Amino acid sequence: MEPAISSHETKNTPLCPNCGRPMRFCRAIPRLGALPELRTYDCKACGVSYTEAIEGSGEKDVAWIED
Repeated sequence: MEPAISSHETKNTPLCPNCGRPMRFCRAIPRLGALPELRTYDCKACGVSYTEAIEGSGEKDVAWIED
């Protein structure tokens, strides 16, 4: 079962760096103490995963993972 995605999340979905298609939202790990919220996206076509850390100020830090 795929997670529910709001229209807000769909608009902010990153594009795949390989094929340029919108990536699919996979999961979010809520903020815990000093640790940031983590959001993970993937591209079914390319097998690329993207994780961004959302700090309290709204700043993003990202990591790309290729399978």
